[in-house]
Amino acid sequence: MSFRIFCLLLWLLLCASSLAIYFALQPSPGLIATTLACLLLFQLAYFGSVLLLVGLAAIAQLSQRLRIFGIYSKTRNHSSK
Repeated sequence: MSFRIFCLLLWLLLCASSLAIYFALQPSPGLIATTLACLLLFQLAYFGSVLLLVGLAAIAQLSQRLRIFGIYSKTRNHSSK
Protein backbone atom coordinates (compact mmCIF):
# COMPACT_ATOMS: atom_id res chain seq x y z
CA MET A 1 0.00 0.00 0.00
CA SER A 2 1.44 3.34 -0.97
CA PHE A 3 1.74 6.19 1.51
CA ARG A 4 -0.79 8.29 -0.44
CA ILE A 5 -3.45 5.57 -0.20
CA PHE A 6 -2.64 5.12 3.50
CA CYS A 7 -3.14 8.85 4.13
CA LEU A 8 -6.39 8.85 2.17
CA LEU A 9 -7.74 5.88 4.14
CA LEU A 10 -6.67 7.49 7.41
CA TRP A 11 -8.42 10.74 6.47
CA LEU A 12 -11.61 8.86 5.49
CA LEU A 13 -11.56 6.95 8.78
CA LEU A 14 -11.15 10.15 10.77
CA CYS A 15 -13.98 11.88 8.90
CA ALA A 16 -16.26 8.88 9.31
CA SER A 17 -15.55 8.76 13.05
CA SER A 18 -16.19 12.47 13.36
CA LEU A 19 -19.51 12.22 11.52
CA ALA A 20 -20.57 9.20 13.58
CA ILE A 21 -19.95 11.15 16.78
CA TYR A 22 -21.85 14.13 15.38
CA PHE A 23 -24.92 12.09 14.43
CA ALA A 24 -24.87 10.08 17.65
CA LEU A 25 -24.60 13.03 20.03
CA GLN A 26 -25.94 15.98 17.99
CA PRO A 27 -23.31 18.43 19.29
CA SER A 28 -22.63 21.93 17.98
CA PRO A 29 -20.94 22.14 14.56
CA GLY A 30 -17.73 23.51 16.08
CA LEU A 31 -17.31 20.27 17.97
CA ILE A 32 -16.83 18.33 14.74
CA ALA A 33 -13.54 20.11 14.07
CA THR A 34 -12.40 19.54 17.65
CA THR A 35 -13.29 15.86 17.45
CA LEU A 36 -11.47 15.53 14.14
CA ALA A 37 -8.39 17.25 15.56
CA CYS A 38 -8.35 14.98 18.61
CA LEU A 39 -8.75 11.86 16.49
CA LEU A 40 -5.92 13.04 14.26
CA LEU A 41 -3.67 13.60 17.29
CA PHE A 42 -4.46 10.10 18.56
CA GLN A 43 -3.58 8.62 15.17
CA LEU A 44 -0.32 10.59 15.03
CA ALA A 45 0.62 9.43 18.53
CA TYR A 46 -0.11 5.82 17.55
CA PHE A 47 1.93 6.15 14.35
CA GLY A 48 4.81 7.73 16.29
CA SER A 49 4.81 4.97 18.88
CA VAL A 50 4.88 2.31 16.16
CA LEU A 51 7.83 4.07 14.52
CA LEU A 52 9.59 4.24 17.88
CA LEU A 53 9.11 0.52 18.47
CA VAL A 54 10.35 -0.32 14.98
CA GLY A 55 13.41 1.87 15.55
CA LEU A 56 14.16 0.25 18.90
CA ALA A 57 13.84 -3.20 17.37
CA ALA A 58 16.23 -2.22 14.58
CA ILE A 59 18.75 -0.90 17.12
CA ALA A 60 18.49 -4.10 19.16
CA GLN A 61 18.99 -6.21 16.05
CA LEU A 62 22.00 -4.13 15.00
CA SER A 63 23.61 -4.41 18.43
CA GLN A 64 23.05 -8.18 18.34
CA ARG A 65 24.77 -8.39 14.94
CA LEU A 66 27.68 -6.29 16.17
CA ARG A 67 27.97 -8.48 19.27
CA ILE A 68 28.17 -11.59 17.06
CA PHE A 69 31.10 -10.10 15.12
CA GLY A 70 32.84 -9.02 18.32
CA ILE A 71 32.60 -5.30 17.54
CA TYR A 72 30.29 -4.50 20.43
CA SER A 73 29.70 -6.21 23.74
CA LYS A 74 27.99 -5.10 26.91
CA THR A 75 30.87 -6.21 29.10
CA ARG A 76 33.93 -4.86 27.33
CA ASN A 77 37.22 -5.49 29.01
CA HIS A 78 38.80 -2.07 29.65
CA SER A 79 41.63 -3.26 31.86
CA SER A 80 45.02 -1.85 31.04
CA LYS A 81 48.22 -3.86 31.33
